[in-house]
Amino acid sequence: MKSIIYKIEFFTYWHIGSGITGGTYADNLVLKDSNNLPYIPGRTMKGLFREASEEIARLNKEMISSKEVEIIFGKREGHGMQDESCAFFKDAVISRSLAEKILENSQQETLYEVISSTKIDLNGLADDGSLRQMEVTVPLTLFGTIVLFKDVAPHLLTQSVNWVKSLGLNRNRGLGRCQISIL
Repeated sequence: MKSIIYKIEFFTYWHIGSGITGGTYADNLVLKDSNNLPYIPGRTMKGLFREASEEIARLNKEMISSKEVEIIFGKREGHGMQDESCAFFKDAVISRSLAEKILENSQQETLYEVISSTKIDLNGLADDGSLRQMEVTVPLTLFGTIVLFKDVAPHLLTQSVNWVKSLGLNRNRGLGRCQISIL
């Protein structure tokens, strides 16, 4: 069993949704752990890495083959998986030392902002009822671990990190710009 540690550096606000509304505070809230700290579920990261790996395999079969993608992430069958993957992605979290400092000083709320958006009609006016507010996380760095259960070459994962340039909700509107690197 081999572990790979990676780092996600965010350059802009980002939003991994919890699926919960905040009432009058915000329409969409950020996913938070029991200490009110942001994190990214391992399954989300696994999906991003898989998507990047499949794209590389589609464009350059010599760099990464489709078979290698299936070995690491499992073979797809319909809407499920036919074979289990040999990679387990742990949740990506902020560093322990930063988390301890934030918790010691009860500063969790400083990690979040609320941004607003509205739909503009053809006359340049805001459409009635279109105001939306979303809670976002400020730019920071998270760390995650990938556990490989088979003896496979990790080059597929190291190649994939370079293809992920943003993650989370509203990536096409500038949120979630990031850089992922293997440590």
